[in-house]
Amino acid sequence: MSLRLPSLQALLVFETSGRLLSFTKAAGELNVTPVAVSRMVSRLEDALGFRLFERTKVGLALTERGATLQRAVASGFGQIGSTIDELKRDHAQGEIVTLSLASGFAALWLLPRYAEFQKAFPSVNLRLQVMAGRLYGPLEDADLGIRLHGAGSERHPHCLCPEIIVPVCSPAYRAQFGPLDAPSQTPRHTLIHLDPTTHSWADFYRLIGLGDAVDGKAVHHSDPGLAVQCAMLGQGVVLGWLLAIAAPLNEGKVVPACERYVATGGHYVLQCRSAEPSESVRQVAQWLVDEMKAEVEGAMRTLEGLRAIGREPRVR
Repeated sequence: MSLRLPSLQALLVFETSGRLLSFTKAAGELNVTPVAVSRMVSRLEDALGFRLFERTKVGLALTERGATLQRAVASGFGQIGSTIDELKRDHAQGEIVTLSLASGFAALWLLPRYAEFQKAFPSVNLRLQVMAGRLYGPLEDADLGIRLHGAGSERHPHCLCPEIIVPVCSPAYRAQFGPLDAPSQTPRHTLIHLDPTTHSWADFYRLIGLGDAVDGKAVHHSDPGLAVQCAMLGQGVVLGWLLAIAAPLNEGKVVPACERYVATGGHYVLQCRSAEPSESVRQVAQWLVDEMKAEVEGAMRTLEGLRAIGREPRVR
C-alpha cells in the first residue's frame, strides 16, 4: 500500500481551516472557494487515513489527531515565515555570505539556530542556496558549500559530519511497533521513502541481511526535512542522514528504529569557493564547524551500542 505525503498547499489549507474552524473563512483568507477548501481537506483526510475535523451542525471542530497535526503545522509555518522575514531584512552595511546546503540540514539544523547565528554575526546577511538532491559539484556563486567527500576526508579541517544513515522514528512509534530489524515486526512498519535517493530501503535491508523485500505500508516524499518531520509525528520510519538528524536525535524527537546503521566512510565537508575568503566567510565557516562538532558528538553517543554496517560512499 502506497501513500503520498501531503503537499505544502494541502497543509496550508488544513492549517488555515483548523485555525479559523471554518471552510468559508479559510477560503476567504486563501482567496479560493469554500468548495475547493473542503475538497482539499477531504483529500488530505483520505491520504492520512484518519479524520481531521468533525462536521457538526454548529460548525467545524478539530479531532484529537487533527488538533495535534494543526499545532505542528502551524508551528512549522510560523518558524519558516519568521526565519524568511529575518533573512530578507536589509542590514545596513552587512556582508552577504552565501551557503550551499541540503534542504534537510537547512530545515532541521540551521533554521532553528538562525537567532544564534544572528547574535554571533549581526552584520552578516546569510543567503541560503538549497540543494534538493545530492551534495556534489562546484560551488559556483556560493561562498561556502557542504559537499560529500570520500574516504580520508575526516582529516579535512572543515569536516562537518560522517555520512551515516540511520533509520529513525518517534519514541512513541518505536514503543508501539518495536525495532525495525526484529523480523516478526517488519511487516507492521510504515516506511517513509525519499524520492529520489542514493540509498533506498531496499539497499538498507540488503545491507543488514533482511533480503530484498520491503514489506509494510509505504509513504513517499521528495523533501528530506518534511520526511523527517513526518517521522517525528509518529507516521513511520525514515532513513535519516546524520547531517540532518543529529539535532532531532539529541533533542529526543527521534530515536534509532534499528540496532544497525550504515556508515559509508565518506564525510560531509564545508568547502570554501575562494582560496582567500573574506574574514566574515572564514568566521562563519568556523562557527558552522564548531557548532556541528558538538552536535555530532552528542548524536554519536546516542548511536553507541548499535552496529555499523559499511558501504562505499557514492560521491562524484
